[in-house]
Amino acid sequence: MTESWTALAWGIAALGWLVALILVLAWQRARARSVPDAPPPNGGIDPLSQLPDRARFLDATTREVNRSQRAGHALSVLLIDAGQLRWFNQHYGYDGGDRLLRHVAAACLGCVRDFDLIGRFSHKEFTVLLPDATLDDARIAAARLEAAITANSITLKDGRVVPVTVTIGIATLENETDTADDLLIAADLALARTTQPAGA
Repeated sequence: MTESWTALAWGIAALGWLVALILVLAWQRARARSVPDAPPPNGGIDPLSQLPDRARFLDATTREVNRSQRAGHALSVLLIDAGQLRWFNQHYGYDGGDRLLRHVAAACLGCVRDFDLIGRFSHKEFTVLLPDATLDDARIAAARLEAAITANSITLKDGRVVPVTVTIGIATLENETDTADDLLIAADLALARTTQPAGA
């Protein structure tokens, strides 16, 4: 009989500890949710190009996709690939690669409308979000942007002048169920088709 009471007491104690642990974990989760996320150390700005970084651009793109779907407006995106970056880094050092990236960023800033959104998407890719732009509008914008990028060569520290080329993928919001990810994946697929060798 004593052993039964002892086992019961231990069981009740263990149950009490379990309930206390669950309450502590629930409190910690609730507290974590109530504390706002700390801002990124760079303020969401890519230090090299001075453009919004990937996370900040994706946040803005998600909001713009929702706005466009609610209003029934067109929305397109350009994905610009500075495919020469690796070659620049190998042949001219990282200073040459940095000059290439800054050149592309400056051209993007000089070619877009005030309400277009630009971002550094990856180590060699930039994005331009074009609100109220159809696919035909985006193609015109892409041609204008490519011309601006390639019109001027890059001058290296030693005075050498190197021409620039880029490839651009274009996509537009297709339907009201598309997400920001869908839009950017479509642009990435379009970019892959652009860079695919003929006959592949």
